[in-house]
Amino acid sequence: MTDLPNKTKFLEVFNNAVDNFIDHSFAYVITISHNDADGISCLHLIQNLLYKLHLNYDYFIYNRSSSWQNYLQGILSSRQTDKNALIFTDLGSNLNELIPIIKNRKEIFFILDHHEVEDSLELDDLPENLFFVNPTIYGYDGLEHIAGSTLTYMFAKKVKPSIIKQGWLTAIGIAGDSLKPMDKLQSFNRDIYEELIDEELIEDNEGLILFGSMHDSIKNALKYSILPFLNRFGGESDQNIEAFLNSLNINPKTKFTELNDSETELIQNELAINNLGHYASLPQKSGLLKFVFEHALLLNILCFKNISAAISTIQLKSITRYAKELYSEYIQDLSRNLRTLSKEIPHFETKKAIFMEVKGKIPPSNWSDIASFSVVNELFNPKKILFLGGPEKKSGTIKLSIRCSRKYLEKNKTKGVNKIITIIKKELGGVGGGHKLAGGIRLSKPSYNILKKRIDEFI
Repeated sequence: MTDLPNKTKFLEVFNNAVDNFIDHSFAYVITISHNDADGISCLHLIQNLLYKLHLNYDYFIYNRSSSWQNYLQGILSSRQTDKNALIFTDLGSNLNELIPIIKNRKEIFFILDHHEVEDSLELDDLPENLFFVNPTIYGYDGLEHIAGSTLTYMFAKKVKPSIIKQGWLTAIGIAGDSLKPMDKLQSFNRDIYEELIDEELIEDNEGLILFGSMHDSIKNALKYSILPFLNRFGGESDQNIEAFLNSLNINPKTKFTELNDSETELIQNELAINNLGHYASLPQKSGLLKFVFEHALLLNILCFKNISAAISTIQLKSITRYAKELYSEYIQDLSRNLRTLSKEIPHFETKKAIFMEVKGKIPPSNWSDIASFSVVNELFNPKKILFLGGPEKKSGTIKLSIRCSRKYLEKNKTKGVNKIITIIKKELGGVGGGHKLAGGIRLSKPSYNILKKRIDEFI
């Protein structure tokens, strides 16, 4: 990976992939995407593209719980032909696993990815039937500069310009991956976001940011804000929050979006927060689904609970009762868990890392988000890597969500989470991948015990 982005080289590779996709005139396409908000957004963008091209296709969702060899064994046909294509979106590349498989196939493979690649990857030795588009190779940051949905949208729109009408899907993917106000977006994420505003596919709003329950009352917005997490109110009782708001002459039932400027300023001053920023909303949707961050969070929840519901929900204009109940339960648990994590759960700490074993205290479906929001909110030392997780009954392995802060990366630019995961896999085995800031791995219990002893060496 280069130090400065090489836009010319990236676009050369990108356009070559687009041209080859158009020129091949495929008869059948398989698309595989990741099981999170960004991945589901990518999936729908590709589905819309293939529908507009009148192509037959099937889709699959990959959660990285098994090797590519085992996963693809049930997908790839014994009858091979270059008239078929496979499109991978928003998936940790793991090319060291994929390349041997691709080399022995006749289908044409397109990988649209924004995760960092393995250090050992030889780009000049890629199979001729693989078109690998990954901006991190050319100096771009897979979180700061380009989400998976951003890259997928760019590809789909280049193939079929009318796909721009589905561009609002991209905003959901960006929000789900970036975990930041929209005015903080950079590079391609910023360019596409502004394009979607100009096309009136999304609306840009400015105000106080309390991501989590901005569709709800001010009482619940304070109680269930997960970005920022408010230590004073997060997971607290309604009584305390209501007393606070009443002291400011603000009705606790007032919709968050209906607060006036003076009320917003009162809350900011009393809580000593300066969290004004821009957030995106979808004009064609209502309630929770209108708010892009909350929409993305809902998809992440559904991906663990009911993947079919996640795939269908993204196209709905209003939330179903089932999804609303899941979201309500989840945001309440997440808020309480962040409070529990910051105050009650013991942890094992080394010079460079923090290990938190949360099995039995926090549901496994929450581990990834708990890890992300605890780091983004700096609940722990931001100069250390967080390893959060525990034993996973289904796989019989230790599942870890691994996170670092942007402050950590400022001091360790070449040793982000994905690089550390690569080192761990090389030394101890396991399955996983990720970005500079976020990733995950599954390890055997003996490997996990070694990891705890040797983690400072790996970091």
